[in-house]
Amino acid sequence: MSDIARLRQALRSTAYDEALAEHLGLNVTDLRCLELAIAEPGLTPGRLAELSGLTTGAVTGVLDRLEKAGFVERRPDPVDRRSVTVRPAPTRSDEARGAGESLDRTIRTLLAKHAATERAAIGAFVEAAAAAVADETARLRAGSRGGFVGNTYSAPLGDATRGRLVVVTGAPRLALNVAPLGPQAAARMIVETSASRVAFAGVAPAGDLIRATFSGPLPDVRVSSGVVTVRYRRSALAAFSSRGAKIALGGAIPWTVEVQGGLTDLDGSLSGVPVSRLDLEDGANHVNLELPAPAGTMGLRIGGVASSIRLRRPVGTAVGLRVAGGISHLRLDGTKHDNVGGDRRFLSPGYAAASDRYEIEILGGASDVRIVGQG
Repeated sequence: MSDIARLRQALRSTAYDEALAEHLGLNVTDLRCLELAIAEPGLTPGRLAELSGLTTGAVTGVLDRLEKAGFVERRPDPVDRRSVTVRPAPTRSDEARGAGESLDRTIRTLLAKHAATERAAIGAFVEAAAAAVADETARLRAGSRGGFVGNTYSAPLGDATRGRLVVVTGAPRLALNVAPLGPQAAARMIVETSASRVAFAGVAPAGDLIRATFSGPLPDVRVSSGVVTVRYRRSALAAFSSRGAKIALGGAIPWTVEVQGGLTDLDGSLSGVPVSRLDLEDGANHVNLELPAPAGTMGLRIGGVASSIRLRRPVGTAVGLRVAGGISHLRLDGTKHDNVGGDRRFLSPGYAAASDRYEIEILGGASDVRIVGQG
């Protein structure tokens, strides 16, 4: 964005936005979304929702109107065909750009009356003030309906009675069988083009549905009726960019958690979070989790290949373990097993009679698995 464009954005009033929108035959919300689409060609509807502060449903309506009016085009994402991107349509987007040119000329004329050092100071002040307003807007919005403040996303609990977290890593991952370890078990090597890490950080602050801090490329995050979707986009650049998420979940409602796509590491603690089920669909290099105390049967399913798995649970809590695909070394409390192959089941003492227990499935195979109690 040019210096003039930044000044224009900072100085615009609500009345000016209303007048410009009316000139283009739009409402103010549609105008704001159009300008975001012009500034970031190829953004997703989810990204537009994040930038505009609208719900995904509201963004769909905005895009319907803008597309019908000829301002934008929705095209299939060339990387992820399940998604779409939004691009400005040449003719009418040029019309929208041209509508602001008169104000730009006036700002240039005013700036020309000042020395270069004065112009630099004016620009720096206006830009800093605009950034402060944007930060405060993001903070207020996150507190009322969810959103990013910097690299931290939070959303209020609201009236949600159940939670569901879906993390889509977008990370390509290849598992290779390397050499036999026995008649039914095999060593495995996992190849990834980037590091993808998810760490659980226990219970979110009171009143929050979720609070998550991200490193690397920021994902698209959507929240609707207690369902939180964290989705990293597949792209040529992101495929080689490490990304990390540290996630705390609200402790007042029960949760199910799904992780789709490869992970380098899944670790941290879910202590205090009432999780009824955790699915790791595509495996991970390393899993090191502190599990919450179960209420009823908590299911944990690791569907893909893993290198090492460490699961810590409250001492004495019963475990049922199903193994498919082979494990080189397995330790369930004080019992050790080597070269576990085929479809096997292991039960800790008292499992059948326990009302609160874990049901764990390791389906893709692993090199080293330890399931232990901790006081």
